Amino acid sequence: MKLVIKVGTQSILGPDGAFFEKILRSLVAQIVALKQEAHHIIFVSSGAVALGRRVAREILNLSYGDSLEEKQMLASLGQHELMHAYAALFKEHGKLVAQVLLTKQDFQTRKHYLNIARILRETEKNKDIIPIVNENDSVSIEELMFTDNDELAGLIAAQMNADKLIILTNVKGVYDKSPHEPDARLISIIDPQKGWPEVSSLKSSQGRGGMSSKLATARKMAALGIMTHIASVEEENVILRLVKGKNLGSTILPRQKKSNIKKWIAFNEDKQNGAIHINTCLFDILKENKRIVSILPVGIEKYRGDFKKGDLVKIISPNGDEIGFGIAQYGAEKLEDVLGVKGKKTFIHYDHLYIKIGA
Repeated sequence: MKLVIKVGTQSILGPDGAFFEKILRSLVAQIVALKQEAHHIIFVSSGAVALGRRVAREILNLSYGDSLEEKQMLASLGQHELMHAYAALFKEHGKLVAQVLLTKQDFQTRKHYLNIARILRETEKNKDIIPIVNENDSVSIEELMFTDNDELAGLIAAQMNADKLIILTNVKGVYDKSPHEPDARLISIIDPQKGWPEVSSLKSSQGRGGMSSKLATARKMAALGIMTHIASVEEENVILRLVKGKNLGSTILPRQKKSNIKKWIAFNEDKQNGAIHINTCLFDILKENKRIVSILPVGIEKYRGDFKKGDLVKIISPNGDEIGFGIAQYGAEKLEDVLGVKGKKTFIHYDHLYIKIGA
């Protein structure tokens, strides 16, 4: 089984930036056990900025703020501390760790996207090497930063065609209201076919995300055919039990598997270079989702943007909603000549089309 496991800052570090050693050792032991059983593991871990804040305070007596520049400095100080801790613990089991630092830009061209996949596939070949992924916060551009490591973990899961994405947090899972309310109920199974729950938008004190971010990633995973588990890191042997099929935390059920190119499209929505507006007939066919459909010029009412062949374009419904994305087979200038005309060359082929209606 191929697993992407993500752990957040507050799950492994206290408010003072000190490690929860018992939790860290448990995570390492569970990952080692799974590797011994020939499972493929990619571990995504936050914590660099909080660790950098701690060492700056303890060693240099410096207190950094929250500006981008200061967070970049803290990430630079803390990332090697994070890796040193993991490396030491995995070494006790005769395992090595491989550090993989990524930015959102690394995923925005197919060439870079495939290059990331190449190094991660190489680590899969050796049961004694565990790849540990984190955002490269020290060089990330603010407008192109990941929402948080939930988004990064989702990208990796989609890219590597994972069987499961396991998001470990400091709450038991997804609740029907704030988990701090006495009558809050844990939602153990979320079926996308039956709708999505409303969750609190509160974020952790040390991280950038929250449950709404985790559920947003799980929603995208479901649309791509990947099962997501959101569970407490404090549950005993939580990873091992989830892999064995135990019902812990919240499980978000997947839909039908999507191709790798569709997964890349799904996670590069902000890279679109234009948009097409489709007619009611095509919209109804796409919404029905009962047959394989490409987008032909006859189904397009208008477009905007100066996109070229190979660019990502947004797909807009007749009522103005964004319903998906696709890769243009030709540019705006050629589309202008065939707009609304029958029997013309496919504009977006089904294989390069990602529709999120009902996802």
